[in-house]
Amino acid sequence: MKKDERCLTNKYKKRFKKRYFIIPALCSSFLLGGEGIFAAEQPLVSVEKSDKVVTLHINEPGDYYEIYQDGKLEYSGESNTYQDDLDSDIQNYKVGVFKESELKKISTVKVTNNEKPNISMQKSLAKVNEDETNTSGEDEKAATMEDNINSANLEVVATNDSVTLNWDKIPDEDGIYEIYKDDIQIGSTKDLEFVDNNVTPNSRYQYDIVATTQVSDEKKKEYIDLANERKIELTDDDKKELFSIEGHLSNIIDIPTIEESDLEQPQVFIKEEENSLSAKNSMKAAYMPKANAYSFLYMTFIPYFSLEDPFPLNGTYLKGDGRSYQPYSDRYRTKVDVSTGFKGPTYINPVVDIGTSHRCADAACKKVIETKTASKSGVKVYKDLVGTKKMVWRVKHDVGIPFGKIYPNINYYYEATLLSSPSFVVKGAHDKAPNHEFYLFAETSTKAFPIEKYKVNSKNDFMLLMPGSPQHFFNRSF
Repeated sequence: MKKDERCLTNKYKKRFKKRYFIIPALCSSFLLGGEGIFAAEQPLVSVEKSDKVVTLHINEPGDYYEIYQDGKLEYSGESNTYQDDLDSDIQNYKVGVFKESELKKISTVKVTNNEKPNISMQKSLAKVNEDETNTSGEDEKAATMEDNINSANLEVVATNDSVTLNWDKIPDEDGIYEIYKDDIQIGSTKDLEFVDNNVTPNSRYQYDIVATTQVSDEKKKEYIDLANERKIELTDDDKKELFSIEGHLSNIIDIPTIEESDLEQPQVFIKEEENSLSAKNSMKAAYMPKANAYSFLYMTFIPYFSLEDPFPLNGTYLKGDGRSYQPYSDRYRTKVDVSTGFKGPTYINPVVDIGTSHRCADAACKKVIETKTASKSGVKVYKDLVGTKKMVWRVKHDVGIPFGKIYPNINYYYEATLLSSPSFVVKGAHDKAPNHEFYLFAETSTKAFPIEKYKVNSKNDFMLLMPGSPQHFFNRSF
């Protein structure tokens, strides 16, 4: 019997499967090293990428290891180093460490392979109109933020008791990244790594690495002069929002338990226990995609019942939607719903709707001066790839308030890559007014999976619709 075979348990021999990219290691190397060889701050798995290859180094001694990708066993063996082709936008692994035939540790590993979007559409957000481009200094900063956020990678390694984040460098004014978990700041760092030791098994978290730069001094003066002209008193928070170019690099991760069923289970957008009959009966049928189908719903809305008409400031009011985040609401400024299907005939089907706008003489909108609906022509959907395993599409949104050219347009764009595994990567940018909400509906569930939410902090934030205003850039993966 060969030396390495003597190290295998009977269970390991039965489950052994070896792929081409396995780097062998003698089991004696673990015996020599002992359990305390690795530093406490090391994650259970370290990730390296080069030349279209991803390497997973398992930092926990064990008798043997199992590696699953999207619910499929890809490797079972003694080597603590595993290589795989890096040929997808996002690759999800689960790594199990076995000792004496017992599962001791599980790690969920997310590897992203980001590149710039197929066609950058950021310039459309900085234009006054199709023929006139704002060439102020902050446009270059915005373009730099966009390029870096779109191409940056955020690797996540999660165990039952910790999450380790590693990311690429992103431009930041003071060099300090803010770390958010489920929209709550949990830390900051100048490093490109962060460890969260406050996690609960069988939970889901969204982590955001936030970088911020500022517009030029010239642009700051322009905003302040405009506010003074309109007799708007800007608070420090208003100024911070007006002057900031913000980028979010995000990943959504499920925290594993130490159970073999968890090791073998592929990730899902929405967990099965959430798909209750009562939920299905209470939600609208329009948001119930067929099996193997997904719907991506993006809406913009004004959270206030009304706000003073900012363009021009003449004592009239614009009626708002008067609501908070609600994926099933029929009150919105615009709605773009992109439905996708991997089976049957494959498809990407967009549906666009524009809410009616009202200009009123009073804040209660009891006296409506005029009512109009903006054209749908400002929404473009580009279907780049429609396949059985991968979908790619882009949405460009440039829709105005329909009461004259003096009113600014609401702008956003995103590019989505959806994998049947299932996983997604969504990159984009939007104006920092009004509110934005972006959801995914998965398979037969009616529960909304939030992708992006952004809210205005005050009615003064609607100054952020001025052409050339700083954008909010995001890159989210699951």
